[in-house]
Amino acid sequence: MQHTGHFDTLLRDTVNLPQGRLDQLSGRVDAIYGALRADTTLGDLVTGKTRQGSWAHRTIIKPPQDKEYDADVLVHFSENQDWARTKAEYINELYRALGRSGYEDRHRKTRCVRVQYANDCHIDLVPYVTTSSGAKHIVNRSTGEWEDTNPDGFTTWMNARDEIAGGNFRKVVRLMKFLRDHKNSFTGTRSIILTTLLGERVSSFAPVFEPGAYGNVPKTLVRVVEDLDSWLQGQWSKPSVSDPSSPGTSFDHRWSDESFRYFKDRIHAHAAEMREAFDETDQSRSVEKWQALFGDGFKAASAQSSASKGPFVVAGVGASRMGASTGRSGRAG
Repeated sequence: MQHTGHFDTLLRDTVNLPQGRLDQLSGRVDAIYGALRADTTLGDLVTGKTRQGSWAHRTIIKPPQDKEYDADVLVHFSENQDWARTKAEYINELYRALGRSGYEDRHRKTRCVRVQYANDCHIDLVPYVTTSSGAKHIVNRSTGEWEDTNPDGFTTWMNARDEIAGGNFRKVVRLMKFLRDHKNSFTGTRSIILTTLLGERVSSFAPVFEPGAYGNVPKTLVRVVEDLDSWLQGQWSKPSVSDPSSPGTSFDHRWSDESFRYFKDRIHAHAAEMREAFDETDQSRSVEKWQALFGDGFKAASAQSSASKGPFVVAGVGASRMGASTGRSGRAG
């Protein structure tokens, strides 16, 4: 059974990062940006900021207890010709400017400067440089060279996947990230790879040949995960995963042969577990099977929650142990 209301509750109460924390994140980024713009050394080069990654894609989730979430932000820079031979200076100078503004808990990474907020989150600030020719690049501090990126293109690609899936694709990504982060499944697979592989399974032909294929969250979840499982079973070694918005850019360095094999095995198990829960005709047993995947947060909305949302709001979601069945049948429909 589908239990669409239970999925609504799961996402709202257990998976999604609460709006208050998103507002806090926005305030922190605004404060950082204001400090950079006011810096007497760097400020004239800083021209803007753009959300990136899961924050921009609206797939950010609540972290496990005692863990932190992360957010990525592009900090737009004008090119400084003095750094033409030492492009790592964009990261180094960003690091120094943050120090001058009182951000002491900060760390230089390969492509960003990380600002740490104790026991809550970290924000990765990525210099995004527009050169005199109009080209846009990020910097690799290790190599001292430019790297191509197309953040707007990836967001556009995400929007297209979500539109095809009736607004359900982003929710599927959040649910799968929840399994990874809260249920310790397919650890080692980075979010960009998970999101790309799931998104590549969303087909514009599916709703044509199978009306309602992406009709709600559980239908979309089962359909996309089964399609991903079918694709993975045909991969005998770690496949190349390209940025769909920049085909010349590969994400291959972001996972290992070992993490690929584990991911392949866990997706195979989850596809079977989801199908079994979806096809179960007994309501209580179906809820139990979904809860075996997502936990006891998978539940009907409380009367108080339903009343506050109005008469059309349905139930919930949760968190629990993972099964390991491998059988499988038909499609969500």
